Amino acid sequence: MPGHRTGERRTSTSRARLDNFRRGDRIQVFSAGRQLDGNGTFIRVEDGFLVWEDNSGNRNTTSLEGISIRRLSSRY
Repeated sequence: MPGHRTGERRTSTSRARLDNFRRGDRIQVFSAGRQLDGNGTFIRVEDGFLVWEDNSGNRNTTSLEGISIRRLSSRY
């Protein structure tokens, strides 16, 4: 179907945007400019979602639509 976007394409595009992140990187996750759940640890990207762990040890699954992620320096 012309103009139809599949989940696979979004996942591939999302993965391309996050290629520079590696499992264990310290991150901050933002949605609409607001930080979500403090700082955390990058785990992986799966099916259009960011999987990460917050500082309380909770595993979070956040849609890649409309979020931004910032890597923290290793000294934090």
